[in-house]
Amino acid sequence: MDELMWLAIGAAAVFIVEASVYFYWVKWGNGSFITFINDGQRPQRNFKVLQTFKTSTQKIALVEVGEEVWVYSNGEIMFGTKQDENEYAEVIVHVPMAAAKEIKRILIIGGAGGISAREVLRYDEVEETIAVDIDAEMMDLGKNFDRLVIFNEGALNHHKVRTRIEDGRSFVEQSLETWDVIIVDIPEPTERCPSLSRLFSIEFYHQLKEHLNPGGVVSIACSTVNLMPEYMWSIEKTLKECGLFTIPFHNFSNKTGVDWGYVLASTLPIQRDDIRLKVTVPFLTEGRLKDVLELPYYLKNLENKGDIQTDQNTVLLDIVRRELNN
Repeated sequence: MDELMWLAIGAAAVFIVEASVYFYWVKWGNGSFITFINDGQRPQRNFKVLQTFKTSTQKIALVEVGEEVWVYSNGEIMFGTKQDENEYAEVIVHVPMAAAKEIKRILIIGGAGGISAREVLRYDEVEETIAVDIDAEMMDLGKNFDRLVIFNEGALNHHKVRTRIEDGRSFVEQSLETWDVIIVDIPEPTERCPSLSRLFSIEFYHQLKEHLNPGGVVSIACSTVNLMPEYMWSIEKTLKECGLFTIPFHNFSNKTGVDWGYVLASTLPIQRDDIRLKVTVPFLTEGRLKDVLELPYYLKNLENKGDIQTDQNTVLLDIVRRELNN
């Protein structure tokens, strides 16, 4: 009897140890999705983690939320197959396409999701689009992950789209090509990836200017401006320092309560009233375009605030740090 009791105790101890190891692995170790999804970024409804993996530059989580798939990068939502993503893509793409003199050659920096490329392909005049992203695994998702391919309508596999796995700045600096529209849709620099500042610097913007065709435009994503408007003001000031003409614009999402900021920069002066849509899309109607181009009072830079981002300073990173510490 004593022998059976000790055998039972031993078996229970082994079970507890193994269960504890498994719990640790799932909760905090390599099998944990907690390290891939920040607490404040978790979906507010039932969700299922489809896959987590590490790439050469980031930690990725694919999360199913209802019928949608959300893609997380280093714990933060990067994009997803959801309606507000359609709105975001329409604004960052169709405003510069409406403003550019020609729209034959397009460059997208940060184009692995294929959603911006999808919008660019709505124009028959487009002859070639180059989508550049530093992360090969993310580009592979945009080309081959079925639910994302359905959402981006197979844009990255289209014959008019050429994909490149390369740092966006290095690609531009080494290229002899020029473009009519350049779309820069990359995350803000953070402590985890401070080198992203190089894709917002005056040195890089000079490079973009040199690679624009006459009458060409650049569209720059400026993060959540309702939380840190000085982020957009600094980007605009940096672009102006390059001799570019600028028009800041925005899109407030009624669904998420987030106000996304952008800056349009051009080689020639452009008036807001001269920007006319060239295609019909579901969200960005002519009426909404007027709202997008009209900044709310809290985004208007009436006191000329903002600083110039260079390769040597941390202007945008400091703004992000202050927001995270608030």
